Amino acid sequence: MKRLLGIVLVLVVLAGGCIGSTQTSSTSNGKTSTTTTTGINFSSYPPGKVIGSWWKLFNETFYVSDGYESMVKHYFPGAKVKPFSEFKGSGIVVLSPGDEVKSRILFGKPVQVQKLEPFGYIAYKYGTHLPGPWLGVTAIMDSDRGPVMVVSGTSKAGVGASLDFLRELKDGKLSVDPNSIVRSGSFEGIVLKEIGDVNFNGIPDEDEHYELYQLLYDEPFNYYWRVVKGENITVSGGFIRLVNGTTVYIRALGFNVTVYVKDSKNIPITYVLDNINPELMVLPENAKVLDNTTVEFTTDKASFSVVAKNVSNYTVLAFGDHRPASGDKPPAVFLQIMKDINGEKGAFVIDGGDLVYSGTIYQWANLMEVWHWNKPIFIAVGNHEYQGEGVSIFHYYFGPTDYAFSLGNYRYIFANDISNDYSLTDEQFAWLKEQLELAKKRGERPVIVMHAPPYDPRPGGDDHAMSESSAQKLLKLMKEYNAFGIFSHIHIYWNGTYDGVHFIITGGGGAPLYAPPNEGGFHHYVVLTMGPNGRINIKVVKVSS
Repeated sequence: MKRLLGIVLVLVVLAGGCIGSTQTSSTSNGKTSTTTTTGINFSSYPPGKVIGSWWKLFNETFYVSDGYESMVKHYFPGAKVKPFSEFKGSGIVVLSPGDEVKSRILFGKPVQVQKLEPFGYIAYKYGTHLPGPWLGVTAIMDSDRGPVMVVSGTSKAGVGASLDFLRELKDGKLSVDPNSIVRSGSFEGIVLKEIGDVNFNGIPDEDEHYELYQLLYDEPFNYYWRVVKGENITVSGGFIRLVNGTTVYIRALGFNVTVYVKDSKNIPITYVLDNINPELMVLPENAKVLDNTTVEFTTDKASFSVVAKNVSNYTVLAFGDHRPASGDKPPAVFLQIMKDINGEKGAFVIDGGDLVYSGTIYQWANLMEVWHWNKPIFIAVGNHEYQGEGVSIFHYYFGPTDYAFSLGNYRYIFANDISNDYSLTDEQFAWLKEQLELAKKRGERPVIVMHAPPYDPRPGGDDHAMSESSAQKLLKLMKEYNAFGIFSHIHIYWNGTYDGVHFIITGGGGAPLYAPPNEGGFHHYVVLTMGPNGRINIKVVKVSS
């Protein structure tokens, strides 16, 4: 009589604190054999439930990079902390970004930390690269020696975000969003973002406002508000790129940057204000000019503004579409245009968008390595860079895509007209109308800056303009308020009037040209003299590489 084969799986907790399985099999001759393998049966867990029950799969023995021991103890006071050098291949490791990269534990995995200049350490999630020192990475996987949980990040703050996340899960204060999880075979990982750890010690302090996010694709950004040493700081006319200790780094989005501190305790705060023209600004008395576009000063004032001097008849340089035809490297003609514009006198530069070919971090890295301007530069986002991982990278460098500012007798209004099928939303049109009314009230001529124009002037051209409904609505508003327009997207130079509206198209910044030279198909930039009473003089400068 044949004996039936039977398999019984018994879960056991191994000495390293990980789940293993013991498999007992009976054979046809009546003998039994027992094999023990270590691992997690990922298929028995829905997405997110492996990380979501991590404390059931591992004991609290942490193998930790040098300098991270006290941070682990802060989150898990009862944990056993050992040096990472004692790690034998199974258990929990808490790694600095440098150790995570060098160890190669997550190399080739769908969630990991990488290093890429000029960004430094970045997070990688299943095809998407994310820069910034505020990102945490957590992953659980099977290895040859048993299950491993890797806790890391792009800085100490990022590692702290991962530890905070794990503590909140264990305490039942948080649950895993399964949509944020990457699951691939015997692997589960997540990328996290913290906002508010301004001293980058990896621990939410009492004088900070801390927020933790499980990332899907596009990152959340808090542009205008931080808590620094208990000081509730709000910024307008610019956005907060970074806070490090008591130093607030602000990128200006115009010529009037205002800081307001609610319920101020008059703690001295250092501000580094970038993307300004110091020669045109009324600076604080103790301001130090760091370079052509950056100043630094320290103040304990509850509120203050850095504003422009009274100016008129000034110059603006404009160009757009400097992406390559393909690949990662910026075109040589763009480098020449940047050099020539830096050699011009002017208040600021307008870039009409299409900065890189397809938005990948490698393209951005190549661009930012050569991105050197001696004047403020304000950007209308283009369709080529604003896709995939390029969306978060654009916000990381340049902030919001809809903003406005005034200088002299003009109000410049920048808007994103490429994200909604080359249309403006109802909310955008409402905001635009508010800006136009504000310009009218102040006696300023509006200047509309967007990537895609409302009209394609090429013979038979109709495929590179805004959607027809948005174009008609925009042209009507521009005509009503006597607005001048600066657009790109079409790789030509054009200066004309359509439907009663005067605008230019300056799309010859280095991308492949869309017309012969006699129809505007040449590389160029534009010099705009912004005269009194809304009179604008336009000169095009042809450039060859």
